[in-house]
Amino acid sequence: MTSLRHLLIAAKAFGRFPQGLGRRALILSNSGGPGVICADRAALEGLALGALPKPMADVLRQPLPPEASVANPIDLLADAREDRFGLAFEAAMTHAAQAYDMVLMIHVVPFMVDAGPVIARLAELAAGAKLPLMHSMMGTLPDKAAWFARMEGAGVPMFNDVEEMAEAAGLLARYPALRQAARSDALAGGVFHDRKPR
Repeated sequence: MTSLRHLLIAAKAFGRFPQGLGRRALILSNSGGPGVICADRAALEGLALGALPKPMADVLRQPLPPEASVANPIDLLADAREDRFGLAFEAAMTHAAQAYDMVLMIHVVPFMVDAGPVIARLAELAAGAKLPLMHSMMGTLPDKAAWFARMEGAGVPMFNDVEEMAEAAGLLARYPALRQAARSDALAGGVFHDRKPR
């Protein structure tokens, strides 16, 4: 760890996923800019952002507004409410659970959208999620503590910005290889020390 901030991010990530995660990430956002920032940071962290599986893209394309981005990152647009978030979440779990190792959700809360029902829906869906989830909230957050608590109570680590979330995901994705390397080193060291001099 290079800083206290880095340590806190790692603690939040590993507190929920102590074995680490795979590298394949799906970004689900309601804002194009933060989605791109998250994708850029995710790439720097070594995550793989594969294209949406065709069945998932087909499910999303018709009901979403034409301006929405049906790609990875998904952009549901700023006015997305619980119905749009729920649609994308369920499509990911139904049609993409084998294609990704985690879902990084981004919720930018504009003043004209009530975030409470969105959080309630996502927390409800998270209980039966087939993929590990992380969530970042930005924007107008008058009930931030309650919203964060609701999601974390559903097992979803919450972050203040998308770069923190991508950094946490990168730590989780690198951990299995680091753990395996440490085990290999330990075994090699054990073999070496067990040798008897001739």
